[in-house]
Amino acid sequence: MSDSDPVRILLSKLNACSDTIAEAYYQNRIHKTDGNARSIEALRQLRIMSPDIRDAFQLRSNLRQFLNTTLNTNRLFSIGADIGGYFSRLALLVDEHSVAFQQGRDDDCQRYEDETREVISDIADAIEDELIVLSMQVSTRFAAVSTVEEKIRQNRYYYGRTNKLVTLLESFHFSDIDEQLAGHEDLALSFRSLLADRIPAFRESLLSILQTLDQYLFEYREIKERTRRVRAVALHLARNPDWEPKAWDEAAQPAGWLQCASPLALECHPQIDDPQAEDFLAELARTIPASANTRTRSVRPPGRIDLTAGNVVIAPPELPIRRAVRLYFKQARASATGVSARRWWAENPSVVGDTKEHMWLLRVLAEHDNKGKAGMWSLKLDFHRHPHFDGNILIRDVIVLKRLG
Repeated sequence: MSDSDPVRILLSKLNACSDTIAEAYYQNRIHKTDGNARSIEALRQLRIMSPDIRDAFQLRSNLRQFLNTTLNTNRLFSIGADIGGYFSRLALLVDEHSVAFQQGRDDDCQRYEDETREVISDIADAIEDELIVLSMQVSTRFAAVSTVEEKIRQNRYYYGRTNKLVTLLESFHFSDIDEQLAGHEDLALSFRSLLADRIPAFRESLLSILQTLDQYLFEYREIKERTRRVRAVALHLARNPDWEPKAWDEAAQPAGWLQCASPLALECHPQIDDPQAEDFLAELARTIPASANTRTRSVRPPGRIDLTAGNVVIAPPELPIRRAVRLYFKQARASATGVSARRWWAENPSVVGDTKEHMWLLRVLAEHDNKGKAGMWSLKLDFHRHPHFDGNILIRDVIVLKRLG
């Protein structure tokens, strides 16, 4: 087998970029640096890597699913090509992430964030791949089949497939997932930039395909009706071999059906493969006048990508909410009088970020429930009893202070 075999060339390129692929798979994303810029650009040209948020990149869903299947990881889930399954899994992951965030389960929260970003990217890639397939089928007018009946069946199948996808996008457009992710900056940005902002463009492309399929179905029905009439004439000629058409052009009063019939438009073209038509085509070419606006198009020589550069392993940054909780309890453990959670939240907006005040109090209580026995602090509640529901309290503030003894 020659060295120009495309399979060998592709595998050699993937081997040269193996460090970049591995880092993007395990870290769920990779940031572009001077060391891995060439590898990322090469993988983007091979349609193996797609853009993410904040100058980062991620593996496309097809390669990620292949690695999950081959390595038999826990991240493998059986959704297949059902895009509706991706949307259902996205809604489930968003709900699980909210519960884990309120209960202070940081490890589960981080895992749900990674899986949510993967599903968002999978949905966008699946819709984009579906558009490529539909556009190819529509542009070729279902060239894989030859008869009109088969083309009509293909047309109806892809029409239903496209219509279901349009309905799914319209229903998802009115969901509240964007509001559920409003308190998490990275997830909200991934959802908006990778999926939500692209849904209108996806929907317009699908509606354009539906319109084309409608037009095709109308044309196929006309062709089928014309074919039926031609077959009827052929059957009549086969049964009546001596039949000859009348000279209707010489009749003073043509029949009524003849006046309603539309004439056939005939077009003649020379056979360019016939050697006898060479002189005629040469004479026809000489009669074409030269155009003054004809310009030659310059072709830039192909470039070459150097794939020998190394990669830099980037550790994921600490979550803002986890860092805020750690700093707050560190300051509270050193205070004998205690530190108010609401006051600390108001005095440190740069640390807590977009976290709401009530969510901050829930995280402080969850941290105390999880690590209160092992931590060197005690907790006091500023509360009052509910006026109507006996046994319930309304918490106004949480005070954490150094444990005595």
